[in-house]
Amino acid sequence: MDGPSERSDVHGIVGGASDAQIQNNLARLSRRRTNRLMRTAALTLITTIALGVTAPGAGIADVPPASLPPVRVKVTGDPAPVETLRLAILTSAKAVVPGIRAGEMALTETAPPLQPLPLASAMALRAIVQVAPFGLQPVIHSIPVEITNANLPWSDARDLLVSNSPETLPFGKVLLSRPVAAGETVRLLYHHQNGSPDRHMVLEVNLSNPARTPITLWIAGAAGAEGTDEFGQGHTAARAFLEQYWHRAGFMARIPANTTLPLFLHDLAPQEVASGLVQLALIDGARLNVDVFARLDGEMDPPLLSFAPNFDKVHPRGTFEHPRLMQPLTYTVGDPPLAMSVGDDRDALHEVQTGAPLKGNYGVIYAFPIEITNPRPLPAILGLIFQASGGDGGGTVLVDDQVFDLAWVKSGERRMVTTLRLAPGEHRTVLISTMPESGANYPVRLSLGSEYK
Repeated sequence: MDGPSERSDVHGIVGGASDAQIQNNLARLSRRRTNRLMRTAALTLITTIALGVTAPGAGIADVPPASLPPVRVKVTGDPAPVETLRLAILTSAKAVVPGIRAGEMALTETAPPLQPLPLASAMALRAIVQVAPFGLQPVIHSIPVEITNANLPWSDARDLLVSNSPETLPFGKVLLSRPVAAGETVRLLYHHQNGSPDRHMVLEVNLSNPARTPITLWIAGAAGAEGTDEFGQGHTAARAFLEQYWHRAGFMARIPANTTLPLFLHDLAPQEVASGLVQLALIDGARLNVDVFARLDGEMDPPLLSFAPNFDKVHPRGTFEHPRLMQPLTYTVGDPPLAMSVGDDRDALHEVQTGAPLKGNYGVIYAFPIEITNPRPLPAILGLIFQASGGDGGGTVLVDDQVFDLAWVKSGERRMVTTLRLAPGEHRTVLISTMPESGANYPVRLSLGSEYK
C-alpha cells in the first residue's frame, strides 16, 4: 500500500446504525459473474470413465452426475451478495473434500446462475468447480449445493490484522500468524507483491484448527485477481468486501479437527500482486490460527527465511484495535461545505505492541452519519465530492442505499460522487461510509455542500 473521531464499539452496520436504518439504507446489490466453459462432450466422457470426474472445458449441460458429495451452505446478509455465495461454495467444498484443497480452485459455472439471495430464503444448484493442483492439469468437478440464508447475530471486528510488510517479497516468508479465540471477531488485510524477477510465488491465506474437535466460523472475504496493477487489485478486493460488510453478509464454515483450510491461494508470476480482505468470527471452538505466507517455486515449506528480521520499515504489519471510526456530523443548507477526511494521520490507529501508526488507515471502516437540514422555502441540491489529496487514489463510497465506485482519481482531482436532493424544510440523516483501499494513496477528502461545482 502506498502513502499514508470518534470510535464506536456498537454492534451493527457501520457507525452502529439501528436495524431500522440498516433496512432503509442497505442496497440490494448484486454482481453477476459467470464464465461459461467450452463444451467438449467427448473428452468429458473419456475423463469421467477414467477418473470419475469431468474434464476441463465441460459446460453445465455436459456434466454427468455429481462426482463430489453434496455441500450444504449457510449464509447471512440481506441479501447475501453473489461474492459471498461464490466464496461460500468454494470454501465449503474444500472443508468436506480434503483431496481438492491443494492447488488453485475456481467456481466456473452454476445452474441456475448465482444471484443475490434474500434473507430467510434458500436455493439449490449444481456448481462446476475447476481444481488446478500445482504441476498438474486442471480437473473439473460437479457439486450439488444447497444454500440457506439465515438471520444470525453479527458483530464487527475488534482487531484489524495487517499483512503488508514486506510489501515486495524477494523470497518466501511467513508473513502473519495470529491465533483467534472463541467469540473473537477479526478483520485481515493483506497486500503483497512477488519481487522475484523470474520465479513464480504462491501466497496463501490459511485457517487452521489445531484442536481435536471441529470448530465453526463465520467468514466474509474477497480478493483481487492476480496481476501487476497494484491499485486495481486493491480496489477490486475492497469493493467486493465492502458490499458484503455493508450487508452483514458472510457464511458459516466448519473446519474438522487438526485441519488446515486454505481460504485464498494466489499463484503470482514475477511482479504480480495479491490483495484481499477477510472478516471472520470463531463461533464455536477453542482456537483458530490465521496464517499468511509466501513461498517461491522450489523453496521448502516453510521457507528457509520465514522468520528472518523484517527489512521493510515503510509498510505496516501487526494488530490494530477497533478498526471502525464513526464521526456524526450536521449540515445546514447554505453553510460552507462539510469536510470529511479519510486516512488522515490524525486518525491513524496504532499497532498494539510497537505503537507504530497505521499510515493511511488501510482496512479501517469510516462512517459519517450526517444530519442535514434545508431551512429554505425552496428545494436544495447538495453535491458530494471526492478529492484525491494524498496522490493518485480511488475508493468505494456508500451513500445511504447506493454504492459508488471511483476506480481511479488522479492526484488533486475533484470527482463528483453523487447529488442529494432536499425538499423545502426537509430534515433527514444521510449515512456516508468508505474504507482506505490497498494500492491507493491516502488521505482523501470528501466534502458535502450546496456549492460543489
